[in-house]
Amino acid sequence: MIEDLIKEMEEQIDSDDFEEAQEKCLSQIEKEDWGISVVEPLLLFMERHPLSDFGMPGAIVHYVEQFYKKGYEDLLIASVTRRPTLHTVWMINRINNAGENSDKYEKILNDILQKQDVEEEIKNSVKEFLSE
Repeated sequence: MIEDLIKEMEEQIDSDDFEEAQEKCLSQIEKEDWGISVVEPLLLFMERHPLSDFGMPGAIVHYVEQFYKKGYEDLLIASVTRRPTLHTVWMINRINNAGENSDKYEKILNDILQKQDVEEEIKNSVKEFLSE
């Protein structure tokens, strides 16, 4: 089940073995062919680790971005609204850079700057994205 695979990644988060664990778990997710139903649990996992490095872009992003223009954007917006992370604000910026609905995505990024419970490191990333 997806929960077991995410737990495996969670056990390795911020360790030297995380990238390998992430690749292994995402490979299994692709094999199971769960589709977009796995995107929200993966985003929730990222929310629990707002300052962690998931790679650039990393296996999770490679997986979820295959659902671009197929519902992924709404799930990502909901995630960033709940709990912005370094990685998810970067993902929002990638969509923003695609040029469609840029006002919408810039507003989402600007809204993050107004939140009191967001780490300065995340806000600084948002400021960089908005100044590009």
